[in-house]
Amino acid sequence: MNEINESLYEIIQRANVPRTINELADLSGMDYAALQRDLDALTACGRIALSKKGKYALPEKLGMVSGVAAFLHNGAAVCRPDDGSNQLRITDGRLRPMPGDRILVRPDNAGGCTIEAICSREKRTLAACVRIEHMGRGKGRRIAAVERLRATAVACDPRIPYAIDLDGDLSFVRNNEIALLEIDEYPQANRPIRAHALRVLGNAGSMLSRLRATAEEHDFPTEFPPDVEDAARSLQWEPMPGPDAQRIDLRDRVIFTIDGAGSRDFDDAVSIESLPDGGYRLGVHIADVSHYVRPGSAVDREACSRGTSLYLPGYTVPMLPEALSNDLCSLMPNVDRLAMSLFMDVSPAGRVVDHFLTRSIIRSRARLTYDGVNRFFEGDPEPLPEEVAESLLTMRRLAQRLQEQRKERGAVDFEMEEAAFVLDEKYEPTEILCPKRGESERLIEEFMLLANQTVARLAMDTQLPFLYRIHERPDPDRIHALEAFMNLAGDPVYLGEHPHPGMLQKILDKHADDGRIEVIRRTMLRALKKAQYSEKPVGHYALALSDYCHFTSPIRRYPDLVVHRMLKLLLDGGMAGIAKAEKRMPELAKDCSQREQESVRAEREADDMLKAAWMRHQIGRKFNGTISGVTSWGVYVTLDNTVEGLVHVSDLDDYYVYDDRRQQLIGSERGQILRMGQQVRVRALSASVERGEINFELVGVLADAQA
Repeated sequence: MNEINESLYEIIQRANVPRTINELADLSGMDYAALQRDLDALTACGRIALSKKGKYALPEKLGMVSGVAAFLHNGAAVCRPDDGSNQLRITDGRLRPMPGDRILVRPDNAGGCTIEAICSREKRTLAACVRIEHMGRGKGRRIAAVERLRATAVACDPRIPYAIDLDGDLSFVRNNEIALLEIDEYPQANRPIRAHALRVLGNAGSMLSRLRATAEEHDFPTEFPPDVEDAARSLQWEPMPGPDAQRIDLRDRVIFTIDGAGSRDFDDAVSIESLPDGGYRLGVHIADVSHYVRPGSAVDREACSRGTSLYLPGYTVPMLPEALSNDLCSLMPNVDRLAMSLFMDVSPAGRVVDHFLTRSIIRSRARLTYDGVNRFFEGDPEPLPEEVAESLLTMRRLAQRLQEQRKERGAVDFEMEEAAFVLDEKYEPTEILCPKRGESERLIEEFMLLANQTVARLAMDTQLPFLYRIHERPDPDRIHALEAFMNLAGDPVYLGEHPHPGMLQKILDKHADDGRIEVIRRTMLRALKKAQYSEKPVGHYALALSDYCHFTSPIRRYPDLVVHRMLKLLLDGGMAGIAKAEKRMPELAKDCSQREQESVRAEREADDMLKAAWMRHQIGRKFNGTISGVTSWGVYVTLDNTVEGLVHVSDLDDYYVYDDRRQQLIGSERGQILRMGQQVRVRALSASVERGEINFELVGVLADAQA
């Protein structure tokens, strides 16, 4: 990523009129080569624009708006402005953007816009289903007849509406296979995308192939470059390496891991001791990934570009090669592993009164699962080593106190229902479950929260350049919208401009046994901002914490790896390294936030695809559900297993008018009102796996949302 020349941007920003490159050279004192490079960088990200007369200015000075191109599910192209204003419909087809392209548009007075320039192309590759047609045989006097082939493709991403023509070697691709393509020419007014195939992802009818395609579409490569794989395999176990002479030996401690039954990368382990004053010494031991993944190495560059591991149903795209994520860095039982160990002395009241951070070497005593520990807590005689069982009971007491302490400070507990897919050998969903979190899951969550909070406070106290995990206060307008929703739901509340998060938790507690609780949670989440990474410690609103970070998962999150590196600089007193690292923090925070958001989008798309795959075998069946969204084109209904589908207005038995203020549909003849939170009965009409969309038919209303 090119660094942006902020001083040059400020010169252009201060100018009253567009400037030529000659004028900017005089104003900045830069040579032409460097100036052109920086102007290109500023133009590529849409911060400045080039006029038709070859002059540079801020987009708004030229009547333009910078933003990102996006495509709605109905195929319509829109611009999402950088300033956060309402999206604009793209009304012309002269320039053809791809999803994610940076564009400059000229708004009209009707909510539309025309594209003035495509500043930079986001996509270099795309996944597509290949179509190979036999075009007969060409004839000539001196050459034998040769069969001609025509190769085209259809993008797996339904938001890409353009035709694709394929060139190059296709000997390794068969008809109806999904391939990863590299774009050679982007679409133009009357010309398709031209591309060539890089590798095959699988047969188009395979759900695994579609999961791979989803990962690739969101820039999570399903294969590592050979040099990265080779570099990872070349790394060796070093019990007590020279540069880390301060590493302490904890192999005699009772340390173990607790993870899901299907987990393969174990990056956190725990230990506990009871203190004489009734408190606890909690140990959180995190895989020392930063020892192996050095800054600037091939493995590090690849991990940085990915930003995070991607977890799709039944299929994981790791951030690090398996030689590291599932072996050398994984805290497997009964093997020596390097770690970063944080010991926290916790008072009987649940507050950290002292802490100690160190490099360590550990040996996990056991690999426990959430289900197994839950059964142990419920009294099932789980065959555990005695010292592990004793530690679990002590941890249970501490976790309960930490939960009480979190509730006392007013944190919001968004325990959303999440789908868990039961897949067959072909990755087809046979069942969709909504497992509840047990006591062991909450125990580990509390310990990791405490470790993250303690590390962030350490960074804050020492003024260490850092990547914080932040969650800013919600905007007053969105809080007012939440108040309006609760009023319509029959529970008027007044939250004020800046409510304490505890006020939101009280709403959730009040409606815990309400059939509309999931709708209330979703509406509340939409009222809040998204958590992200930042170099500034502005706090975490939902957790009601002034300092917070991500420290506990360096195998699967790049920000955690950065945090570990900074903590080591602090331990070693490397002030020169700290000063250098400080310059990179804003860029890293932005990039890591973007990659996380991209992973969320990919995971959501994969979930929708698998839900549609399950629902296509349920066509005609009736289900109970809850209205979870109301729009002018219909109502969205969520079933008990989290499957969501649309009841389109055209499939309703009356002409319905949309009441935007109350977010409800009103039947013109019968007066039937459809609103959020209503319990309804629906019939499955159709399901599109490719689009991840489901359509229902309304059978009847079971219970009114305000009843």
